[in-house]
Amino acid sequence: MFRSLLVLVIAATSNLAAADVRGKWSGTMEANGSRIGVVVTLNQRGQELSGSVTTSDDTKPAPIEMAEIQGNTVTFEVHDDANRIVKFRLALTDGLMRGEISVGGRVTKVVLSPASDAGFYPIAGGLSSPPVLLKRVEPGYTEEARAARVQGTVVLQVEIDPGGKVATTHIAVIRSLGLGLDEKAIEAVKQWKFKPATRNGTPVTAKATIEVNFRQ
Repeated sequence: MFRSLLVLVIAATSNLAAADVRGKWSGTMEANGSRIGVVVTLNQRGQELSGSVTTSDDTKPAPIEMAEIQGNTVTFEVHDDANRIVKFRLALTDGLMRGEISVGGRVTKVVLSPASDAGFYPIAGGLSSPPVLLKRVEPGYTEEARAARVQGTVVLQVEIDPGGKVATTHIAVIRSLGLGLDEKAIEAVKQWKFKPATRNGTPVTAKATIEVNFRQ
């Protein structure tokens, strides 16, 4: 009887539907005595997870490894720039990803919120907090792109100044769609407003990569 009960419990647990954790999640974590920004990007297909982690101290995104999802709980690992294993354990509750990040025996509590389509990295030194999108303006379509039924994503690299504005002289197209959509993306992003990045409590300029999506 007890064996049968155990089998039923295991079967019920394995059939728990995985929560939808797709998207970008941003927050801050403690590292070397300071707070740094972290963005977790998760791609999900049923029980399968892939994605990457970017921090304001990293030079490039780190792909996630050993990813698992059970119900609303996600676990995975990444290798940081120093090739250390960083372990994440996060649970989706009330629209936030809450949990902990451990590296080298140190454990940091973290709360991640849904992020804008903006990644980040600092001009120089570590950031205490990354830029946070406050106002977003959606891009328009060109007639040529609409007629050609073009869809996709324009990726821009920008600088966000200490006032939270996109510096109009520092915008570069990293991924192009053409047919005037690059220009439409730039036109929209110039109107975006951010809470600026900070270092030790002082607003600073930070670079960001921004994805602008076009869908018909």
